[in-house]
Amino acid sequence: MRWYDLEPDVCMAISMIECAQPDAQVEYAKYIIKLVKEKDKDFDYIKNLAKTNLSNKYQRWYDKNETVSTAFAYLKETKKELQKDISLSVLAYMNTAIA
Repeated sequence: MRWYDLEPDVCMAISMIECAQPDAQVEYAKYIIKLVKEKDKDFDYIKNLAKTNLSNKYQRWYDKNETVSTAFAYLKETKKELQKDISLSVLAYMNTAIA
């Protein structure tokens, strides 16, 4: 089971991002990064995340883009409640971008 399958809202947001065009994926990823930095008061632990995913033969679809990979790494490391909150914000953002 993938880390984001545990919470339906997180899974929905990531699935929607996966189905988006590459430029939209990056836009949503930047939004996730912005929200994590704003909402996670313990952001210091994230600053030390290694970016080894990109050299890992693209095992996951989101590892093909550094911004998307970084956003998901940030989101994965936040608390579950914050993952849900950020995912709901991203889904709302996606709806306004489409409208």
